[in-house]
Amino acid sequence: MDLTRQYTLELLSALCAVPVLLGITLALGRWMVKRGSVPLGIRFRIAATALCSYLPLSVYQWVAEAQFVAHAKGPSDVLVDGAAAPPKPFLFPDELLQGLLALSILFGALVAVKLVRRYFWDGWFERTQDAEAPKFVSDIGSACILGLALVVIATGVYHKDLSGLRLGSTVSVAVLGFASQDLLGNLLSGIALQIGSPFRKGDWLQLDGRRLQVQEVNWRSTRMRSADNVLVDVPNKTIAGGTIVNLSAPTSERASSVVVGFEYKASPEEVKACLVHAACSAKRVMETPAPKAVLKEFADSSIRYELSFWVEKEEYLLEALDSVRTAIWLEAQKQGLTMPYPTQTVQIAKPDYSPLL
Repeated sequence: MDLTRQYTLELLSALCAVPVLLGITLALGRWMVKRGSVPLGIRFRIAATALCSYLPLSVYQWVAEAQFVAHAKGPSDVLVDGAAAPPKPFLFPDELLQGLLALSILFGALVAVKLVRRYFWDGWFERTQDAEAPKFVSDIGSACILGLALVVIATGVYHKDLSGLRLGSTVSVAVLGFASQDLLGNLLSGIALQIGSPFRKGDWLQLDGRRLQVQEVNWRSTRMRSADNVLVDVPNKTIAGGTIVNLSAPTSERASSVVVGFEYKASPEEVKACLVHAACSAKRVMETPAPKAVLKEFADSSIRYELSFWVEKEEYLLEALDSVRTAIWLEAQKQGLTMPYPTQTVQIAKPDYSPLL
């Protein structure tokens, strides 16, 4: 067969293979979306188009070059006395093939990032850890995947030597380290908080006397919400360096108490029964463990009692405290028990102004 005709058939075969491979790949992608709800999107289509174009064209390029070299070295093709040289095949520019391969690797890495986030962080991690995956930890994993893809493109596709970046990267890391000590400290503290897991999203913490609910742990800080719906952004280094009081661990059930004073003439057993009955009728108070009342101390103007009770979640605490205090007042009025005002007796001595003898 004429060599030029063979080159043409091989080129046409390569060009026809591109849409065939692309159709098969896209059909497979649609099947994955329907059967497994795999989030592919435009990233997958770009990666599939670049890869399905690169493979046939690169195979054609390699075969055509090999055939040309083989015919050029053959004894019948030696250029003697004006003998014709073997025809050269049509070759695609190396930049085109390199660009297609780089696109397929880059957008393939973006697809891998999406799949890892969906099935590892949002799937396996949440099922096994019973908690939402920290956003900045998944961001670190995504950055590693994309960084590896860029290194492969630079060294494997464009054949760049990255050894010269070592010294520059060392100096850059040193400069950035001194310039961003607080940022790096918060980042490392955030990683330490995730490894130690002293709290998770939705937990209530006690910080500087305030009750705050964890909303998100990001690169720099931990975002929390107060009970009056105010956003509080606390640096990770501050939380990691202090004492962490988790009000939602080891369980979400929360104990609280109310201290109230009654007059001395009231029977302690009668007062305790009144307090327990009031707590049992209050909103958000759990039946088990049951509320319990104890005599706390003998104060100046009253006997002080402490009523302890449990709520299911920290979010219910304020409502429960209000309901318990209201129920105590109503129950005390019903049973004729008095909660006296604090009283104090002040004696003022009259000075003696008699003249000295």
